[in-house]
Order: sequence, then structure tokens, then C-alpha cells
Amino acid sequence: MDIRFIPQEEIDKQLYNSCVHYATNGSLYGYDWYLNATAKEWDLLVEGDNYVSAMPLPKRRNWLGRTYLTQPTLVPDLAVYSVKPLSPKRIQAFWDAIPESYRGGNLTVEPASVPGHSGRFTVTAARGEALFLNQSYEEITDAFPPGYYDRMARAEAADLLPVPVLKPEAFAEFWLSVHGSGGENEWKFHAMQRIMYQILHRSWGNATGVQTRDGELLAVSFNAYSHGRVFPLFRAESARGADAGAMTLLYDTLLRSHAGRSLKVELLP
Repeated sequence: MDIRFIPQEEIDKQLYNSCVHYATNGSLYGYDWYLNATAKEWDLLVEGDNYVSAMPLPKRRNWLGRTYLTQPTLVPDLAVYSVKPLSPKRIQAFWDAIPESYRGGNLTVEPASVPGHSGRFTVTAARGEALFLNQSYEEITDAFPPGYYDRMARAEAADLLPVPVLKPEAFAEFWLSVHGSGGENEWKFHAMQRIMYQILHRSWGNATGVQTRDGELLAVSFNAYSHGRVFPLFRAESARGADAGAMTLLYDTLLRSHAGRSLKVELLP
């Protein structure tokens, strides 16, 4: 199997993004522009001259200058992206091909990309349940727990209103007000806006919210659409919003508007 290491500055972006786009396990998180906004420093392993398979290697360096794999902030999982079958042999070959200059580190990947032997790396399989939307709204929500309906009842009693469109700046400001400023949150504040504008430029998503009748924003969600999935990339809910069931109403609005479509979305906790 012809697997080559390519440093970040030599990556053919068109070939790489094409691999991620058409991969059987493709994901929004794999595109080069998403990684540039989150990982900053990353290299690549590729199979074949046309990048039929590719594995991004996000990295960090310690104070001694040693290189380690590291999970980028705002990236839940990565993968060995491939338009070929994801056989255990292919997955293991990629992990074995990581240069010795990567001394160790950790990475969370989608389950099919976990190697049989992780060697010097700590590899975690991504978790999370997907909800399929190719049914009626009633069928989708039929088995939801009582707490979901309790929160929906609170939202109805509070007479909340959906906000179909939010600007990235307003979204990020609300997110920061909920999560607090300082430290890593300041970095996230700017990174989220870069990502949102990249997605809006491609017409791949939108920011939505829920507010009170007097215009107080209570919950927000930025949803991106890629690879047959709805990615609720960033969410935030104020304390008053949690009391009123605002995030549940926002999620329910998405379910109602997407029911019957060939999509899947993360199951709301």
C-alpha cells in the first residue's frame, strides 16, 4: 500500500478536499479550511497519487521541540478518509505509517478508523448517537423520554419564538456571554466565527436561535449540512433559556422542518 507523508505546506488542497468530500466516511471536520481554523498545524498521510485515502495529523510541539498528535479544539473526531473500503488492514497501515518524529499523543477518530494496534498513540473512538430523520416527525419523537416533552411544555408556556437567522457575530457574542470570556474561550470565540463564515460562504449551514417575545435571546445553534448529516457545530443556552426549555424547542424546530428527509443528526442529550 503506497502511503506517503506530506507536510502541511505541500498538501494539494483540491485532491485532499475531494477525498474528504467523496469518502464513505467523509465529515465536515476533515476539510482543510476547517482544520486550518482549528488545528492550525497539521500534516497528512495519503494513499496513491490521487489521494484516494487520507489521514490528517494535527500536531503540537512541546518545549523540547518534540512533535505529538493532538486533538484540535472544536473537532469532535477525525478519520482515515477513504473512497476505498475501510478494511482493518488499510486503517492499520495508516497508523503504522505515521513518522517516528511523532513521538506519541492522542486522537479521537470515528469508530471505523480505530486501529487494531495503536502503538505509541492513544486512540479514542468517537461516541454519540445519530438520529435518522427519514420518518415523520411523530415517528422520530415517539420514543423520546418524558423529560423532552416536559421541556417542550415549558417552552410553550414561556411563549418563545424561533429566530431563523442570526449573524455569526451575534451568535458568537451570545456564546461568549454564556460560557464566559478569557482563556481558551477567547480563542473559540474567534475560531467559531471563522468557521461559520466559511460555511455560510458555501451555503452549507445557518445560525438559528430562540428568543422571548421582548427579544431576549435564550438559545442558539449553528447547524452545518454535509455528508448527509446535520452538524450542530456550536450551541449555547442561557440559564433562563434552560429553565424555559429553549434549547429543546430549538432542536424540536429542526426535527419538524427536516422530518422525512434523508439526513441524520446528533441526538440531543
